[in-house]
Amino acid sequence: MTSGKATLTDTISAVRAYIANQRPGTALPSETALAEEIGSTRTLVNTAINQLMSEGQLIRQGKKAIVQPIRTIVRRVPTRYTAAYREAHGARGAFDAEVREHGMQPRWTTEPRQEASSEKVAGLLGITAGAEVTVRARQMYADDVPVQLAITYIPADVASSAGVAGVESGTGGIISRMGESGNEQVAVTETIQVRVPTDEEQEQLRLPADARVYELVHLGLTADERCVEATLHIMPVHLWDLSYTWNLS
Repeated sequence: MTSGKATLTDTISAVRAYIANQRPGTALPSETALAEEIGSTRTLVNTAINQLMSEGQLIRQGKKAIVQPIRTIVRRVPTRYTAAYREAHGARGAFDAEVREHGMQPRWTTEPRQEASSEKVAGLLGITAGAEVTVRARQMYADDVPVQLAITYIPADVASSAGVAGVESGTGGIISRMGESGNEQVAVTETIQVRVPTDEEQEQLRLPADARVYELVHLGLTADERCVEATLHIMPVHLWDLSYTWNLS
């Protein structure tokens, strides 16, 4: 491809091919240097880089474009909700286990609080609007890259009996603590939409305005069909693959 004949489609393909041969976290050369290397123009390379940033293949660090530094995380359901998976090697829940499974280091911050349930939250939990709930708001990272926001709502009595009203939830996370306190989750419902992130989500997840996120609403149900957990997950589409398996027998 020569710069005189370069098209945007060709340039995007050439930049894709270039970054496919780079190590994660590698900084791209200047737009001028990259244009010379692939036989395009600086203007087209700039547009291609912005396109690949919106897809999550590149990120911005200062003035440099960086090859996405982490691997795509596979979220496997129902595997991630089994005790054996959530508690493997002392993992503190499914997110901890799945990030480690992908060879990365997980961490998260948790901000617990008590509040009166909104009508939306009350509807998800099957409780009266205004009833007290425990909220656990988390920002979650893989190798220090923000990969998920999660806000969990738990009926106050369930959180109290399970001992999950604070920051720490122990090995296996809140699902294990609920099981130990007579509120074992035996079924889950998950509803997924894809949308543009809010301004706040863009900032927290370090996303461009034209990125896309999964909005995944998870409900955890006991044997008597009581909803003991409602969690809203916000996950960049380019960082997560959602995999679901059912036994149809």
